[in-house]
Amino acid sequence: MLKPVLSSLLLAILSNNAIATESYLSQNQQAALASNLDKHPQWKKILHYKNGESQIESKSFFLDINGRADPQKELLATIAAFEKSNSGSSDVPAQCRFPARSLWLKEQLGKSIQLPTVFCPDFQKWRNENQLESISLVFVTGYLGNPASFFGHLLMKFNKNDELFTTDSPLLDSSINFGADTGPRDNPVKYVAYGLLGGYNASFTKGDYYRHEFSYAENEQRELWEYELNLTESELRLLEAHQWELKDKQYRYYFLDGNCATQMANFIGIVLDRPLLVSNQPWDMPLDIFKSLAEIEHHGQPLIKEIKKRESKFSRIRDKYLSLTTQERTAAKELTKSQNSQEHPDYRQLDNQSKARVLNLLFDYYELIITDGDDNEVRAAKARKHQLMMERLQLPAMDLEWKKAESQPPHLAQNPKKLGLSSGYNNETGWFGMLSLRAAYYDYLSLETSRFKDSNTTFFDAEIKFDDKDVWLSKFDLFNVTTLNILQVDLFDDSRFAWSTRLTLEQKDLSCRDCERTRWYGGLGKAIKIQDKVALYAIPEVMYDISNYHDSTVGLGLGALYTANTNWKTHLKITPVLGLDKGESKGLIYKWENRFGNAQDQDIRLSLQYNEASEISLSYARYF
Repeated sequence: MLKPVLSSLLLAILSNNAIATESYLSQNQQAALASNLDKHPQWKKILHYKNGESQIESKSFFLDINGRADPQKELLATIAAFEKSNSGSSDVPAQCRFPARSLWLKEQLGKSIQLPTVFCPDFQKWRNENQLESISLVFVTGYLGNPASFFGHLLMKFNKNDELFTTDSPLLDSSINFGADTGPRDNPVKYVAYGLLGGYNASFTKGDYYRHEFSYAENEQRELWEYELNLTESELRLLEAHQWELKDKQYRYYFLDGNCATQMANFIGIVLDRPLLVSNQPWDMPLDIFKSLAEIEHHGQPLIKEIKKRESKFSRIRDKYLSLTTQERTAAKELTKSQNSQEHPDYRQLDNQSKARVLNLLFDYYELIITDGDDNEVRAAKARKHQLMMERLQLPAMDLEWKKAESQPPHLAQNPKKLGLSSGYNNETGWFGMLSLRAAYYDYLSLETSRFKDSNTTFFDAEIKFDDKDVWLSKFDLFNVTTLNILQVDLFDDSRFAWSTRLTLEQKDLSCRDCERTRWYGGLGKAIKIQDKVALYAIPEVMYDISNYHDSTVGLGLGALYTANTNWKTHLKITPVLGLDKGESKGLIYKWENRFGNAQDQDIRLSLQYNEASEISLSYARYF
């Protein structure tokens, strides 16, 4: 008898509380809850929710004390704040602080929401500066001079609506960057450690696009690919307003899954129905986003409106230099050496067409120095350019044609993850099969679309061998990074070094199966390019055997990369080795690899190698 009475009493109390709570809600708040806006996917995207909590850590982004973890409380607090006009107060009205939330609520509720009219001078001034006509995402190819840039970078660009400039001129456009708030003295080791463990804050920053273009394209010789997006006017206004909301808001930066790719994808994803990030993957890469962009239809049309490769002064110089004949290149180098070098026989023997080509190249060359050099270099470059312009006036007028280097946009690059199957023979251990697994990214033989040229950047790369009796680990590379760092234009002083580093668990050599060693390899050397298709390098390197330091060695890695065409590329490396312990010769180690095919998602490889035993293998790999 007592239980039913207590139950009825409890239900009555709860019902009265619910009615009381509802009576405290405004009509706007009741309309929002009736429409289930607190559960709306776009509302959670605007709050940057992931796994029940916002990724934004700044308290100023939330209007409710529990808003970071409770979308309903944040929705009600937002509407309550919007209902106050703050007239006569020094405080900025909430609608001015959160204009994207205001736009979104009005779009969702229409006439069901009544909010006071407010004037937002700071936000309006910012919008007037933007003159936003469209939004682009910009892919910046990888740069091996900085661990943060191994996988490339991603920028967002606000394209201006300005009749004084063509749409192809980015000079006045704004860029939105997302990056870790690092210190000026942070070294790569600290950066990687803090990046992996979440030691850095991060934020969106707005700046002039040309500054980023100059830094990436001119200083670091990286390619920039711009993807303009097909977005509606209301979507552009919402994203622009939301960028205002994110000013100075702090995130936790994670190198793998809280980086520029993560947050740019989340930002653009506010107006998309399909995610840009790859699910069930513990890291986010800029390349993945651009591959997703190419597959998405938005309002019945491709999400990508236009793709443009951004030319830089250096890329123009490189393309022109590579178009020159051997004689023209020799003359160009002579003309950069002294004030009177135009009298040099290498230049004088050229015909007028070749002379004009050389001079045209050097105008760009000295213009880059004028842009980037110190005061003394700028004065000398201006004087030298004037001399060469006077020399050009002595030649007849003529049209010059330049061949541009062929390149493809990043969404056509080879996919970064690898699954391969091989069959091979070892003269010590016999026939074997091998399963290859690689998490990322590319090796020497990969297609070079949107890659740092002549380089190898792989992570979590495993090879598991097997036969009819046994299964064993051949190797597991935690990381393996090598760059030949070839400038390609030898008009410039080349102070670059080729370098390599690798941390691995591998068999001691090819003659055994159960002889795993933990090893670190490191090297520093030089590389050159011959006739644009052959790269040669010499890299002295150390192998430190962590498992048994007495087996550590030093060697000289001598290698050649040859790209015959898009269907065949080959890499040969020969390393004479000395033992560190006693300095005795350990003989030669060599490996010759060939890649056949030019597809994004597959290739065939033939490999021959020797390290205390000889081995040959044929493999088929899928990339995804």
